[in-house]
Formats: sequence, structure tokens, C-alpha cells
Amino acid sequence: MEIHTTDTIRAIDEEEWNTLVGNDSVERSHGWYRTVEDSRMRHMQYVFIKEGKELKAAACCFLFNEKMYMEMPFLEVRSPLGTSLGFFSKSPEEADILIKELQNIQKREKAKGILILDLIKEEYDSLGSQVKGFTGFRISENTYIDLDFNDFSDYLKTLSRKKRKGIRNTLNKARKRWKIKTVFTNEFLKWKSEAHRLQGFTCEQHNDYRWHLTDRFYQALEKNLKPNAELLFFLKDDIPIVFALSLNSPTTSLCKFVGVDPEYREYQAYFLMYYETIKRAIERNQKRIYFGPSTYTLKEKIGCKREELFGLVNMRNPVLNLALKSYIAVLKASRKKF
Repeated sequence: MEIHTTDTIRAIDEEEWNTLVGNDSVERSHGWYRTVEDSRMRHMQYVFIKEGKELKAAACCFLFNEKMYMEMPFLEVRSPLGTSLGFFSKSPEEADILIKELQNIQKREKAKGILILDLIKEEYDSLGSQVKGFTGFRISENTYIDLDFNDFSDYLKTLSRKKRKGIRNTLNKARKRWKIKTVFTNEFLKWKSEAHRLQGFTCEQHNDYRWHLTDRFYQALEKNLKPNAELLFFLKDDIPIVFALSLNSPTTSLCKFVGVDPEYREYQAYFLMYYETIKRAIERNQKRIYFGPSTYTLKEKIGCKREELFGLVNMRNPVLNLALKSYIAVLKASRKKF
């Protein structure tokens, strides 16, 4: 076996990478990693295990400040700017090699610990049995809708009569009374300033700009992932008032980075965003659409289900590691999420 560490996904051929991680999630794709690298929003580092010409295992990571007891730097193993797995191994032997190399990166970066994040239940069970010295915990669930529908009307039939009526009324008012215009586009360079402006309102609301997509990000998206990404805008009097980015594989759609101009909330464009992206995904014959964590009550009203997500953590300092295990145990007992 050969072990390689590098700071670019370009060290691995795209076809070779896709053979290892699959084609179902754009957030795991070679193009997504190239986009993040070129945007410089995260400084990526990778560990690859090869046997001959075959890529056997890999881990993708970056340094990030997380708020736990206090804000601390962690080496995060996950898809950057995403909610998807970044650790790919099939055996305890491969996992052990990857962990040892990640620990070397952790020491160089002076990170307090290693976080392996965004594992669905099957991934968590599999990886948890492979790695040693890590503590498991739950994180906020993802939300999704399975799209086993012939069309949007078929989807509406799965909702309550009251909800169906409300959605139809909102769509009718948007088209006829408010004259809201819907734009789907992958002209990222043309629309990047408006997307950045609208997402800024959300970042301001949460006082968190770490995911605020930059001009350089949209330039990288144009270069690396144009066929698989799309911007959605709603316009009132030709003024963009809501924005979202969707990432699309043949089977799934991920709706991300929503931005809403608070001065135009009366037009319910935030709700329109959900309806139009669902309709769009059904038209593409995609099987599932993801809407990310948070706002669960709203999303469940439109048919979303929750997907459990888990993490694994190991602290570099044994005392902190013991304290963290105690902290997680208390959270589990109180049914809170880390």
C-alpha cells in the first residue's frame, strides 16, 4: 500500500475518485472539492491510500474553529461547506492508517482534536466499528423528501387538505397578484453579486459569516461544477428577493445557502423556494431532495422527514478527551444534541 498526503484533490484522477465515493452526492464529488479549493474558503488536506493504480481509501479534512466549551480549532473530516461524509474506508486496517495520518496533520496544525462529522446511521455504525479511541455523538438532523411522485400535483396529494390549499394560494398570489418572477440559472458570474448580497442577510441574522459564499467561490463553481449546480432567484419588480443554491446529481438535489431580503418577507418567497425546488427536482426525475438542518417544524409541514446524523471525536489532550466524553454522556442523558 502507498500512503499519500496532499492539499489538492487534483492529485487523484476524477474517475478514480468517483469509483471510491460514488456518484450520488455532488458534495462528495471531485468537482465540489475543486470548487472549494479554488474558492480558498477552506484549506483542504487529504490522505489517500493506493494499491497499485487503485484508490483504496481516503480522508478529506480542514482546520476549523468549533464552539464547544469554548471556541477551539479542530481538524474536521467532512465534505467542506457540506453535510456529507469525508472519510472513506472499508476495513479497520485502512481506517487505522487514515487516522494515524490525520493525527500527524492535527499535530502540524495544532488542532485540539479530530472531528469526523456528517455520518448517516449506516456510515456511523460502520466507521464506529473501524476506528479506535473516538467517542460518538449525535448532531442536528438533515431533512429530506423522497420524490416518488409523477408531478407536483401528485406531491401535493400527500399533504393535508389545509396545507394543499395554503400552498396553492401562495403560488397563485405569487404569480397573479404579486407578480413574482422565478429564475433558475447556472450563469454564476452574472448573478454572483446578488447571491452574495442575499446570503449576507442570513449570515447577519445568525452572526456567522463562515459559510458566506464569495465571488471567488462562484467563479470556481462556474469553472468546475456548472452542469451540476443551479441558482434559484425570486424577483419582485426585477429585484432579487430570495436566493438558494442547489447541487444536483442524477438522483438527488441539495438545496443550500438560502438568503432572504427581510424587507420583502410579506411576499412569502422563502416558502416559494421550497415549493419551486421540489417541483424542479420532480421534473428532473430525481429521487430525493435535501433541505439541510434547522427550521424542522416548517419543513415537516411540507412533507420533510429527518435523517439522523452523527459524529466521532477524539481530543489530543487525554484530560480534555475524558472531559469531553463526560460532557457527551450528560447531553445524551438529557436527550440534547451536541
